[in-house]
Amino acid sequence: MLTFILLCLLVGAIVGFLAGLFGIGGGLVIVPTLVYLLPMMGIPDQMLMSTALGTSFATIVITGFSSAQRHHKLGNVVWSAVKVLAPVIMVTVFISGLFIGKLDRDVSAKIFACLVVYLAAKMVISIKKNTVNAKPLTTQSSVIGGILIGMASSVAGIGGGGFIVPFLNSRNVDIKKAIGTSAFCGMLMGIAGMLSFMVSGWNAQGMPPYSVGFVYFPAVLGITVTSFFTSKLGANATNKLPVPTLKKAFAAFLIVVAINMLLK
Repeated sequence: MLTFILLCLLVGAIVGFLAGLFGIGGGLVIVPTLVYLLPMMGIPDQMLMSTALGTSFATIVITGFSSAQRHHKLGNVVWSAVKVLAPVIMVTVFISGLFIGKLDRDVSAKIFACLVVYLAAKMVISIKKNTVNAKPLTTQSSVIGGILIGMASSVAGIGGGGFIVPFLNSRNVDIKKAIGTSAFCGMLMGIAGMLSFMVSGWNAQGMPPYSVGFVYFPAVLGITVTSFFTSKLGANATNKLPVPTLKKAFAAFLIVVAINMLLK
């Protein structure tokens, strides 16, 4: 248990910084990492991916709160986008999570990797794209985007930043404000995702102590103890980096995660 907690603390420190920097909630790193670490604690193989997803959502609640709080102080949250996107995404994530938890582990992992590759490609393309004529962010586009983001995020076990940031940026929202808005939406999404995976795994047999459904709380504690603080550092770094650099770093990060998941 001690080795497991120490590894979670290390993961949390890295994830927190990346969450604040990119507004991703951290799930893009947490899910693949937990797939490697959770077998140490006796998580049944057939429940491994579901537990990694559910636990990831639980950590996003804490990490996302810290990141969103800092981005709000920096003026990086577009509240008009949050009030439509957040509730749509929360409802979609909760409903989708009830079904995602039943998917085969290999299917979930492959869907996760494919979605991340798509997002990376979209972000690279947007670097040179002229955003002057980009479509505006409307209520209709936010509702449709929120539903699709919620469904995709349930598969990936993330706070939605990997999907929300490219979506908002494609709608002519500045990348830094897209990241800040994503952090806030991700926190709320984490709550919906966590509850959904708790419910879907409520009667799961073979889960170790300190688990509630598909959420393993020792991992949540270990990761968030450090991520809560390092996420603020990442949020500060967002405001200091130039936009093209942020986009390139974000895309490269997504590609590395996807390749890792596909090879695994």
